[in-house]
Amino acid sequence: MDPLEPYYVIVSHSYRMALTMFDAYCYVLWVKPAMTVQKRLWWIGAVYVTVMSILGWMPWYIPNILAYGLGALAAFFVMCLLDRTDFGQKIFLAVTFFCMHWQVGNIVGDVSDWSYRIWTSGLLSLKGHTYLAFFYEATAESYTFWFATYVVNCICTLLLNALLLYGAIWLMRRAYGSGQERLNRKELLLLLIPSVMGVFAYGVKEFYRNAYEAETAKSIYDLKGQSLLMILYCLACYLTILVVVYVFRKWKQEQQADGQRRIFTAQMKDLQRHVESVERLYSDLRRFRHDVNNHLMTLEEMYSRGEYEAAGRYAEDMREKMQEISPDIRSGNPVTDAVLSVRKREMEEQGISFVCDFHYPQKGELNAFDLSIILNNALANAVEASAGEQRREIVLTSRRVKNMYIIETANVFSGSLRVEEPNGLPLTTKTEEGHGYGLSAIRHVAKTYYGDVEIGVEEYRGARCCVLRVMLQIR
Repeated sequence: MDPLEPYYVIVSHSYRMALTMFDAYCYVLWVKPAMTVQKRLWWIGAVYVTVMSILGWMPWYIPNILAYGLGALAAFFVMCLLDRTDFGQKIFLAVTFFCMHWQVGNIVGDVSDWSYRIWTSGLLSLKGHTYLAFFYEATAESYTFWFATYVVNCICTLLLNALLLYGAIWLMRRAYGSGQERLNRKELLLLLIPSVMGVFAYGVKEFYRNAYEAETAKSIYDLKGQSLLMILYCLACYLTILVVVYVFRKWKQEQQADGQRRIFTAQMKDLQRHVESVERLYSDLRRFRHDVNNHLMTLEEMYSRGEYEAAGRYAEDMREKMQEISPDIRSGNPVTDAVLSVRKREMEEQGISFVCDFHYPQKGELNAFDLSIILNNALANAVEASAGEQRREIVLTSRRVKNMYIIETANVFSGSLRVEEPNGLPLTTKTEEGHGYGLSAIRHVAKTYYGDVEIGVEEYRGARCCVLRVMLQIR
């Protein structure tokens, strides 16, 4: 009996625990950027270590695929408890980590077995050597030598596993990015296919290995040895996942860039429309001012002739003409006046009551055209959201709190508001081109003034309303 047998047990358990703890660290490192909650993430690793330790100490045999699957599943549930948003994202993270873990474990196991076989066969080859046989005789019967060899092999295996798993996650993290985008079903399916196929292959491999060993009571590796083909398959499987994730990330970036271009295009169209409204307003004013002398001369001539009644009618016509070319709303800026006047007329045509208490800030560096983009999109969304309501009323107010300028748009709303995480904006149910960019355009403008957007359903002026608040910092 080997007198160092208890020490082998100690080293084996220490090696397994160190391996499990590093796996848990890599699990947390992999999921951390995608979690909107950054506190108590160590719970994920702690639960993983706990589950794997319990399974490792159980007296009956549990297949590796089941044991590591249970560990990844337990950590997945902890992720869902810590951050109850975008479960599709977490499914992808858990399945992908499980797949990467078995790929690395398979490669490390084969390399470790090969190195140990090469070392022992090399040592045995010294037995019949003329000059080096003494080395074999001095080590082959030494319990200490073989124990030291076992310890060195465990350390090298642990370091190789750490290097490969950390490197795999680092590359995957670079390819996947922050992972804060919400995954829909089609995107989740696309990302899961390579990982699921890898896990399925792992399951098939373990099934036939266990079946052979149960039937023959021999290890298949003792019969055939380690296969380079399996290492190549693991590398090919990992590279497939990496390429799919990288291509997906580039596609999402192109989507975001396209969304920004659409926002910019919509802003430019709004800007063009507002400029045309202001130009038309000033053109009417210039034309009226040019004709005012002729109008005064006409009135003067009527009064000189004593045609007082006709002069009164002529003056009334002048007053009506002046009201037509004057904006319906006077907010303190001609650009916002034009936007609000146009929107008011549209609401009146649709039977919507419009209560406006908006005032352009006279002090501070707020661009009138930026405010026009906010007002135009906010009121357009409010008009659309009020469709189908029995009471159609929209309220627009503004106020200044120290250096913050707050714009509020409220419309009576009896439905439910579905908010998309993590951006906090409502989900659009429209599929037509151009929908869904109004609120993004408002937030884009707000960000340029170090502000943000808040939207929700609340009691507002005695009614249940959908309220949009835009906070801007006045410089």
